[in-house]
Amino acid sequence: MRSTRKTRGQRTTGILTALLGLAATAVLIGAVVTHFPKAPIGPRFVGAGNATPKPGGTFIFAEGSNIHTLDPAFAYDTLSTMACRLLYDALLDYGYDGEMVPSLAASMPEISNDGRVFRFRLRDGIKFHNGREITAEDVSWSLHRLLSKRIGSPGYPFFKSIVGAPAYHEGEADEIEGIVVMDDKTLEFRLDEADQTFLNALAMPFASPMPREHVEALEKAEGVSAVGRHPVGAGPFAFARWERGVQVEFERFEEYWAPAARPDRMVFLENISTDVASARFRNGDLDILYRPSKVNRLFLRSSAAWEPYIAEAPSPVIYALGLNCELPPFDDVHVRRAVAFALDRAKVERLDPGRIIAATQVLPPMLAPHDPDLPERQVFDLERARQEMRLAGYPDGLPEPITLWVRGDSDVRLAQLFQQDLKKIGITIELKLVTFATYLRETGRPRVAQAAFTGWHQDFPDPSNFMDILFHSRSIHPENSENRSFYRNPELDAILDAARPETDRAKRLELYAKANAILAEDAPWAFISYPVDMIAWQPYVKGFRPHPVWANEYRHVWLDLPRQRVSQAIYEEGAR
Repeated sequence: MRSTRKTRGQRTTGILTALLGLAATAVLIGAVVTHFPKAPIGPRFVGAGNATPKPGGTFIFAEGSNIHTLDPAFAYDTLSTMACRLLYDALLDYGYDGEMVPSLAASMPEISNDGRVFRFRLRDGIKFHNGREITAEDVSWSLHRLLSKRIGSPGYPFFKSIVGAPAYHEGEADEIEGIVVMDDKTLEFRLDEADQTFLNALAMPFASPMPREHVEALEKAEGVSAVGRHPVGAGPFAFARWERGVQVEFERFEEYWAPAARPDRMVFLENISTDVASARFRNGDLDILYRPSKVNRLFLRSSAAWEPYIAEAPSPVIYALGLNCELPPFDDVHVRRAVAFALDRAKVERLDPGRIIAATQVLPPMLAPHDPDLPERQVFDLERARQEMRLAGYPDGLPEPITLWVRGDSDVRLAQLFQQDLKKIGITIELKLVTFATYLRETGRPRVAQAAFTGWHQDFPDPSNFMDILFHSRSIHPENSENRSFYRNPELDAILDAARPETDRAKRLELYAKANAILAEDAPWAFISYPVDMIAWQPYVKGFRPHPVWANEYRHVWLDLPRQRVSQAIYEEGAR
């Protein structure tokens, strides 16, 4: 048999040949890289310089996830709300100072002296996208649909104070007594008790009217879910096309009641990662960039060329570790407190400098009565965490691991950080990776998810929105619970019930301050962070500014077209 073993000389020659080949390859790569086009260091395009707003063009934006539904009765996640804000109008809205303003309503309502009756008059000439004029009956019918148990909308709790709403919801009445149509343009809402958040509820997408004939035909032919795929509203843009998981397209509604210069089309690209979105934005293929990747955020922040076109601000959002208070071991308040004190939130801040603020309580910093010096605030205190474990009867740690539900890579990275923290107090974490749809469905059911990453983006700027919805016992249901920690506390319920109708602002905030302290101390959530958002837009995008209530608010955007290409040499010269 012939030997295949090489001599030392042959091996040496082979090695030299390989090294020479690698060197040649390196030289070739170096030459290619030297002459390869550089990534843009400033905007590639600017506007045409139009002095007044002009309609036209296509506005393209993207996100890393997908829209859940285009039915406003179910639009309770950020992206679905964003899309429904383009498609629908409600009676009321918010201005850029956070103030409430009339939308489909001709003016703010007349309110009775006892704060329990609200009378609205609709604008004249407002139309649905199918061309039919909107009447008070459309508003009434749409709210009846929303509040029907058959529909199962998560918006029901916001409207429970309407007289007869609970009975109608349970099928005990054929109509809601407290929604009264006075004439084609006038309707009245009558409440069981004064409710300072009722007008906020009427500004949410949940309360958007839809044409009865369109909705009923769809539901009869294809079921309730079909409404979310074939929407007809009264907003500034009408639905055009939806390629699920890829993109959603909207067209300007020419008969919108508030005419303004708007793009002809809006295109939302689904499931675009932050890295890809950031690269496409810098290349001029996206018109706006929401929450860029870390590297691109640092680049944009340091670039004089991009400085006029970026904005950073804390977001009215809280992220947390939700602990199921119905399931062991989190039915013990001491274990929940141990988790809250064991989390080293500074690690999260270091992971994403400038984009994360460590959270100590449920209310974000911009919302009263947030208290930075709250005595009960949740902070990293390892000795206190170990003390709470001893009080719970687990001085040596839990005998079994905890299952933590996670939704994607970002959750996994965060979970791995906290695995290390909790291991120091004897808690082992096992991860259960699920899709977002599974997460929404299953964590809303009692006694299913032991622990899960969770969060909340405000629906309206009021502390009740963070407390009543997330932690009141009435927000616990067999399906679609808003209170996903299944936390029950009669004392908290009583405080929230007293605060909701209170008209004296100082007294109301005092009640919510007490509730804020209870939630920090009882720890149904171990609070993690408040995000700081960065938004960047192209120079030719006009009319955009961050909104204090609505995320991804693009209703007032117009494009300064035709856009003009800019030589990157200008920025390179300026950087020297």
